[in-house]
Amino acid sequence: MTRRKRSLPLAPGTRYTPAVLEGIADGERAALALSLAARTEAGAVSAAASALARAEALQGASVAAEPPERPIACKAGCATCCVSKVLVLAPEVLRIAAHLRATRSQAELAALEERVRAADAATRGLSRLERAEAGVPCPLLDERGACSIHAVRPIVCAGWSSLDAAACERHFAAPASVPTAPMHRPGYEVANAVLAGLGWAAKEQGLDAAPLELIAALRIALERPNAGERWLARLPVFAAARDAEWQEDRRREG
Repeated sequence: MTRRKRSLPLAPGTRYTPAVLEGIADGERAALALSLAARTEAGAVSAAASALARAEALQGASVAAEPPERPIACKAGCATCCVSKVLVLAPEVLRIAAHLRATRSQAELAALEERVRAADAATRGLSRLERAEAGVPCPLLDERGACSIHAVRPIVCAGWSSLDAAACERHFAAPASVPTAPMHRPGYEVANAVLAGLGWAAKEQGLDAAPLELIAALRIALERPNAGERWLARLPVFAAARDAEWQEDRRREG
């Protein structure tokens, strides 16, 4: 099977060149292949867990190797960016759903499912800009505004590392006119390289590796307990959660 490589960004003056990032992605593809080759939901969840752990480790190494010009501002309880569109892969969604079922009571899970459905109804099909302007908070935030699934959060969320909390607030107050906050780009890039590796590994198994919008995909996974089985059977269970904006961006890139 021919592997279509994602275009990975380049941070100026960094050791994390496109070649290095593609090497990271390819290494993760090989490392995660065995878990996905098992063709079980447990294997998919294990692959997602390994990918997140690797992304966190590489991000930490990137901060040590190329320290940011100021401390990373992200901290527990800061949820300014948690109105953003988050793209995930199916193994990540299956892991989050499994975690929620294992850690929530029946009543808590039912209440969460209602919040997920409401957030999905309010945001489905929105572009990144439209999503930011809508300001709909992630339904996975707890009452303090902290991420309630931090241990199993998406790789994209783990990779984001703002260097200015006030700049984040200014951006999300007017996302169309105020630029995004400065970030530690090497950490973001290595996390995305790991995510690319997870996608490549899934694709090589003939599995759907299309990026999914988190809330739409989570709604499906919570409503359909057999979503993992259907994904492993190569059925389009997450088709409604595929991100049209990402697909259009890819078409424009050629």
